[in-house]
Amino acid sequence: MSFLDKLKSKKPAPAAEKTHAAQTSETPAEAKAPARAAVKTPNASAAAASGLLLHPLLTEKGTHLASQGKYVFKVAPGANKTEVKKGVQAVYDVHVTSVKILKMPSKTRRYGRSVGHTSSFKKAIVSLRPGEKIAGIIESVG
Repeated sequence: MSFLDKLKSKKPAPAAEKTHAAQTSETPAEAKAPARAAVKTPNASAAAASGLLLHPLLTEKGTHLASQGKYVFKVAPGANKTEVKKGVQAVYDVHVTSVKILKMPSKTRRYGRSVGHTSSFKKAIVSLRPGEKIAGIIESVG
């Protein structure tokens, strides 16, 4: 048996699959599509905001601001104030009164004779309504 005979014998196999689909009375589209359960996220806008809000910035200044109802987040470089406001409201279920955005520049760092730079990033300071808090952010700082 030669190599080409093996290839020829494999060609009728897809036709056998089509006959199986015809025997089970399924249309070809139904046979190809996998069965999926209808899974909904609890909050679709929260899922979209998860890519926008990278993480909270836990610094000494941030903990002092949290006592005033202001929280600091590292956000995506292309984020704007309205997107950050909607994202924080969706993810943490709070009411945002104002958002201030700062672009933090990179800093020069030396390691012996070699010189490098830290990454620049964008951060947002989010003010909440008086009396509201975001649970779980500042409590994690010892």
